[in-house]
Amino acid sequence: MNEIVITNFINMIKVVDNKHSLLLQELQVDLPKIQQITNNFGKSQSQFMDNMLTTSHPTPIRNIRQIMAEINRSMDALHEVYYKNKKKVVEVKKLEKKLISEEDSLEKEMLEIEIEEKLMQIKASKLYIEGAIRKVSNYNKQYNNILKKLGVENINELDFEKEEEEYHIKKAFEQGLTAARANGGRIDEGNQIYLSQIGINGGVAQKAVTGYLILEENMFKEGVEPTAELQWKFLDDMYKKFKGSAIAYANKKGMTISDNNSLLSGEDQKSYKKLNK
Repeated sequence: MNEIVITNFINMIKVVDNKHSLLLQELQVDLPKIQQITNNFGKSQSQFMDNMLTTSHPTPIRNIRQIMAEINRSMDALHEVYYKNKKKVVEVKKLEKKLISEEDSLEKEMLEIEIEEKLMQIKASKLYIEGAIRKVSNYNKQYNNILKKLGVENINELDFEKEEEEYHIKKAFEQGLTAARANGGRIDEGNQIYLSQIGINGGVAQKAVTGYLILEENMFKEGVEPTAELQWKFLDDMYKKFKGSAIAYANKKGMTISDNNSLLSGEDQKSYKKLNK
């Protein structure tokens, strides 16, 4: 495959002016190194971004859900590229077969170009495939790390629903606090609506956020810089304070926050696997 790339460079050198010809010759020398470095990537973003920005929820099972979504998205794309490549391999074989029997010199030349083009397309997708595999491998590792920290071997839909109130309380306050920092200390309308939807009084929430911001300001005055851990503790405190608020609001509406009979438990998952073997 590298021979095709080098040949393409040589052919390009022949059709450009002297200045660009010299530039291509310099590139040709560094081409193997460039390709080797490129092979180190082949991903849309770094593991740091995957682990810190894409997977950035305040509760562990929500992060697992995000990880599963990213893995499924990557695997779907991998399957699509895999079958496209299989088709291209067959197309190359058909073109090579046609090339053997072709007598017209121009048609033969065109077939050779088409073969080269498809081989380059296969090479380009190989880089993406390898990058996607590394991406999925990293997400799988993070999934196992979270399970280990939780002290469990697996989670199910019941576990996910049990954590949802904690997630939404923490997320509402996390977003509300972020908005307040940029809004003169006031929680914005969108996050006030969010808080209301999960059964939390917006005035009480505003008072809590204001109190936290005053705490930070006093620390600054004393020459102490607040840490991220302080904000995490604030979110934990907000969950403890408002835990059950969503249940109370759901009851007022004549509802429950979930129906366990409609969810997959660990035993349900085992039965589901047996049925689909």
